Amino acid sequence: MKLILDKDVDSLGIAGDIVNVKDGYARNYLLPKGYARLASKGALQDLESRIERLKVKAEKKHQEDLKRAKQVSDVGAISIEANANPDTGKLFGTITTKELAKVLQEKTGMEIERKNINVSHPLNQVGEYTVNIKLSPKVSASVQVKVLGADMDPETQKALMEFQQQQMGGKTDKIADEAPPVVADAEVADNTNEPEEEA
Repeated sequence: MKLILDKDVDSLGIAGDIVNVKDGYARNYLLPKGYARLASKGALQDLESRIERLKVKAEKKHQEDLKRAKQVSDVGAISIEANANPDTGKLFGTITTKELAKVLQEKTGMEIERKNINVSHPLNQVGEYTVNIKLSPKVSASVQVKVLGADMDPETQKALMEFQQQQMGGKTDKIADEAPPVVADAEVADNTNEPEEEA
């Protein structure tokens, strides 16, 4: 018997698929439970029009995602201040995706979930980083993040950023490109529980 699935059925197909099944399976299980309907001429035409509507809806969403990506890219660079060691520029913690999402929301006016923010290198040092924001499976945008040390001397901060760029060959996230992408969702890192060396 030829049927059109209205719902996903394990080991048979997904909604919208046209399947051939045994008559008993169709009459006793799929049809009474509402998992499928007969593949009549009218049902097939309805399926085609439904597929067209889904395509139009998907294209409209894709265009909206592209507009959102442009909106994020237009922000340019964002700056975040955090407490840092004045000599080394190392932060007393890590800038989290939660903090990035909050700043991006303030700058763009749109809500960005922290799980969609990908940083390929922890933001735990004064410097410049590239952060990717995934807006949909097909659309993403990048934004530059400048991490500044709160209450740090501007000259020292500038020197640390220049040193970071020299170490990375002028590219602000060379280390990030060498490491596998990681979704940074950890809160402030705590390094106080390091094991002590025995004397």
